Amino acid sequence: MPPTAHSTIAWRRVLGRSGGAPPVLVAWALWPVVAALAGLEVLYDIGVIGGGRALFEDWIHDVVLIGAAGLCLAHATEARRNRSASLAFGAGLACWAAGDVWWTLFYERDSNPPFPSVADAWWLAWYPLTALGLALLIRRGIASFHLHRWMDGIAVMLIVLTPCIALFLAPAAEESGRGTLATIVVLSYPILDALMIGGVLGVYGLLDWHIDRAWLFLGLGCGLMAMGDGLFAVQQARASAVDAGYDFTWSIGALLIALAVWRAVDVPTTTPESIGWRAIALPLAAQAIAAAIQVYGLFHELGTTERLVTLLVLLVAMVQIVVSRPRAPARAD
Repeated sequence: MPPTAHSTIAWRRVLGRSGGAPPVLVAWALWPVVAALAGLEVLYDIGVIGGGRALFEDWIHDVVLIGAAGLCLAHATEARRNRSASLAFGAGLACWAAGDVWWTLFYERDSNPPFPSVADAWWLAWYPLTALGLALLIRRGIASFHLHRWMDGIAVMLIVLTPCIALFLAPAAEESGRGTLATIVVLSYPILDALMIGGVLGVYGLLDWHIDRAWLFLGLGCGLMAMGDGLFAVQQARASAVDAGYDFTWSIGALLIALAVWRAVDVPTTTPESIGWRAIALPLAAQAIAAAIQVYGLFHELGTTERLVTLLVLLVAMVQIVVSRPRAPARAD
């Protein structure tokens, strides 16, 4: 047997897989390199080590994002039933990396970069592709999907988003004076981030909060990406320079999403049906808070953003009622 065959068999034993492919073996060698570069970026951002800002926040940052996308796409060459999800997550991270590379090449040294820009188009493309990956993971990994329970997470995240937009982003967007399109883009990031995190929280509810590592990594990754987006959106809306110190949230978030893709198990998990107050606690809490915001609006002025988000919560509740309605039993022929 040739030496290369022995090496491939050894790698397969280490990985615990039966269908290893060369891109996957290369990806396993790439993991420690990308993780080490991400660690260097973290140390630089928190001030432990010094160096050139362009090296750490531009090039190393971009390489880590490209590496995370490559890890997902490499996994798709080996995965079988999770291949579609791996491709979706990989394509999403590739779009995010393309936005960062575009920013580095064309806007990094611009004292007054355009906003919104081509980079925003790439970054916004991450959301539908990642949502597709999330849906594919749900389809393959959860045996019984209850739409009304999954939507609880979205309703809760929309409620959490309301004070954040009202207190920080909306006033900043109004003060920036950059026009309607800029305001829409500024607010799109936190709303889409909230929907993404809400979707993951909905899965946690479906799993009765018995969360495996893949879903935990995915939730943490999306949460870190959302944290970076929020800080960046506020600074963009206030027309201020993007400060250092948090760029690593995107790098680590992307790596955690790639790790979730690699850890995802293609074994459908049966989820128990919640009963009693436990089944309705989250949707009731979300609707109660939405109603309280509207009552507050009777005595105090409410902004358009607060009304819009509470309207979305009520629309989510309407969909939940429709999809969870009792149905007549099927008639036997």
